[in-house]
Amino acid sequence: MAPQDLTLPGVAQRNRKAALTMLALFVLAICLIFMCARWYLQNSRANMQREMGQEMNSQASGKVALLTVWSGTLAGQVNVFVSQDMLRLFAAEVSSSGVSAQDLRQKGSERSADFADNIIPPPLDSNGGDINGVDSNGNGSDGVASHDPLKKLAPRLPLMINHLNEFAEKNNFTGVCLVNTDLQIYLAPDGQQSVAEELQPYLKQAIENKHPVLMPVRRENGTLVMDVAFPIFAPLYVDSTGERVVSLLLATYGVLPVTDAATGESSNNQYHTYILQVVNDGLQRIAPTEPSGVVELPGWALANGSLPLGTRIDPGLPKDSQEVYGLALPVPNLPWLVEQNLPVSRIDEKFAEIRQNVMVASAIMTVLVGVMLAALWWSLVSRNERAVAEQMHRLYLVVNQQKQIMDGVNSALSAGIVLNDLNGVIHYANQSFARMCAMDAAALRGKKYSDLGMELAHSLVTHTLAVHRSGEPFNFAEALLVDDTLHYFLTSCTPFRDENGRLSGMVSVYSDMTEIALTQQRSQQMVAQTVNAFVRAIEAVDTYLRGQSAFTAQLAVALADGLGRNDAETLATLRTAANLSHVGMIRLPKELLTKTGALSDEERALLKKHVGFAREALADIDFGLPVLEAITQMYERLDGSGYPAGLTNGAICEHARILAVANTFCALVRPRSYREAHDTDDALNILAETPPKYDLSVVNALRVFLTTEPGRAFMAQLLADQQPNSA
Repeated sequence: MAPQDLTLPGVAQRNRKAALTMLALFVLAICLIFMCARWYLQNSRANMQREMGQEMNSQASGKVALLTVWSGTLAGQVNVFVSQDMLRLFAAEVSSSGVSAQDLRQKGSERSADFADNIIPPPLDSNGGDINGVDSNGNGSDGVASHDPLKKLAPRLPLMINHLNEFAEKNNFTGVCLVNTDLQIYLAPDGQQSVAEELQPYLKQAIENKHPVLMPVRRENGTLVMDVAFPIFAPLYVDSTGERVVSLLLATYGVLPVTDAATGESSNNQYHTYILQVVNDGLQRIAPTEPSGVVELPGWALANGSLPLGTRIDPGLPKDSQEVYGLALPVPNLPWLVEQNLPVSRIDEKFAEIRQNVMVASAIMTVLVGVMLAALWWSLVSRNERAVAEQMHRLYLVVNQQKQIMDGVNSALSAGIVLNDLNGVIHYANQSFARMCAMDAAALRGKKYSDLGMELAHSLVTHTLAVHRSGEPFNFAEALLVDDTLHYFLTSCTPFRDENGRLSGMVSVYSDMTEIALTQQRSQQMVAQTVNAFVRAIEAVDTYLRGQSAFTAQLAVALADGLGRNDAETLATLRTAANLSHVGMIRLPKELLTKTGALSDEERALLKKHVGFAREALADIDFGLPVLEAITQMYERLDGSGYPAGLTNGAICEHARILAVANTFCALVRPRSYREAHDTDDALNILAETPPKYDLSVVNALRVFLTTEPGRAFMAQLLADQQPNSA
């Protein structure tokens, strides 16, 4: 520190700088707190709405299931009724008779007056014929066939009316009637004369499409009802196709109990449930309290048949609750949707509590930061000139002592340290570097590279050039001959700059890593030998497995490279796991492995245990890589059909996916004791079958690899070695 800094004006200047620094830090802290609070509030509202959307979706799905069951039951009951031969034959005769709907209605009302106790035959005359002039075969009283179609149909009208009444009462329909293809009612137990004009397009749709039509909810006699139109087809002995619509069954159902059950809310449910219906590409909300029974919802648009989660205006709700946040799911086979929503005002209330808590927390954090910065500033400005002077004096003593200590440490360090300038002149070297040069440390000062051994000189020149080009520190791993023995060094090179910041030299620190390198080499050799021993033991159990592990390892590495996963850790994991993948086979009976026929369920279950045996054998070995995980998962399949755990999709690690394709392919194109070898195309088709059992990206990488020169060479080697006893 310069001498003028020890004066009182220098201390005051530093105090002013400290105050400005503390103020800047305080402003920065406030900005950070504000930004964090704003980010948290945005995320909190988004998370809250997302969670609400999930809950709404779940609850709406339950309501949809309820309505689906109801509509399915209703449609099933009507389908059974309209499929009865008696009704179909009657409708076909009416359709072909040419009798007007009005005449049939009038005749039906006249004859039903005499119809009691479900079935009462028509009065007979003295000759056994109908007093209306028609006998039981439709002939006139004189025995001649009547040519009046109405007289022929009249005897059955009371029975059909009674049949319709029974159907309506049994299934809780408020009204039923039969409508001809001209959309005219020709038989109605309740005396209904005509079809409402707004229902006629739906009846036309049922006739043209030959499918049942469920119509929008409407209000009738003070209650909400839904009309359903089901086509009645001519029987096969009248129409050979059985697809000609001869009439419609128009039934009216009171839906208020159903909508009440679907929209009923429990005490702990915070969301509101409504039933929406689609009418002419628009949406209406079914509202029992409204005079019309529905509320129009302008601007509400469906997306893929449903109402996505979002904010909308519901004009049918009170003004303070018209803005709602919710969604609606469609009900299959019904023009209905189940809506779940919550007023936005309720969301705002919940969010207001969160915002208040965040504001309080932000204020507390701001106060704490201000107090901490104020305390720090007070600590800085409380120093006086004597304290500064005393500290500088102590610093000088410490630096001097540290210099002496560092000189001693550098001399005693096992790592060699040398400082040279850009001209190759050595300015400092510790004792360890001097021993590397077989010279005295003091004698090294002032010498050039050329005065050292060739290898050390080349090393220092290389380091100096690299640091001079980049101006940044470098690390080198190199092998050098020291005392006629090869040593491995990790050298750290740091640029040395003068007081003006110019690069003037370089400091090199040589750390001897020979013992560590040799230990690693021995460890790698031991692992390799252990793996090879395991592989030989495996192949000795089953001659059909000879070379399987090596080919699997070779192919897995090639596929990983094709997928861009060619880092050292991945390749080492694949090689080791492939070589050890069949180690569990050692504990299986040899006769099981060499059996030529199909395996029984018990034998197949025993064979699958080899994965567990491998896990037990390798559990205590620390590979430093996910080898054990890859081995235990390489027999799993994406569709869950694999073993031992039945994992699916993302639960299977990437190493195991690559190994599964490589191992299966190598096994398919080579013979086994129980089958012949598959050709390459068959093997690829098996791997690519759907639903996929194998990772298709790995299978595609295999296809590409087999078209390359290395791939063809691999296949030639694999097929040449496909016989278990071949050389």
